[in-house]
Amino acid sequence: MNDLPVAPPAFDGSVKPRTERGPDIGASCALVFLELLAVAVIVVLWPFFDHFDLDPATSVDSISIWRYLPALGGVGLVAFAAAVIASRARAIVTAVSQGAMALLIALAFFAGVALQAHEDARNRPVPAPTGPVGCRSGGDNSECAGYGG
Repeated sequence: MNDLPVAPPAFDGSVKPRTERGPDIGASCALVFLELLAVAVIVVLWPFFDHFDLDPATSVDSISIWRYLPALGGVGLVAFAAAVIASRARAIVTAVSQGAMALLIALAFFAGVALQAHEDARNRPVPAPTGPVGCRSGGDNSECAGYGG
């Protein structure tokens, strides 16, 4: 005569994630290691070897990171895609770590864009006057001070 509803068990051992925790953690560590290695190569080694020159007579150009940012963005997109795939496979550790890596790489990408845009604006030459000094609107010479004609 038990007419009361029975509560479900607090932990149901029959429902398991699709992936086991060991391979999930292993895949997470391997992907994070490979992405950190790729970011180090893009940010440190590639610019170093790109501008490595032992000739003291050559002029030193400033390093522009515009050419390295697409590769960094590509690594970020791969991390994001891995996070999406891992979340669909219910690999929680890999999904969280790849989401964090995608976020960190995106922050580095946008910080690089902001830094290089600031450097480009700072190194832009000041426009030189094109006409006689004292012209008001840049029109013809009749607007210039000291023009008698």
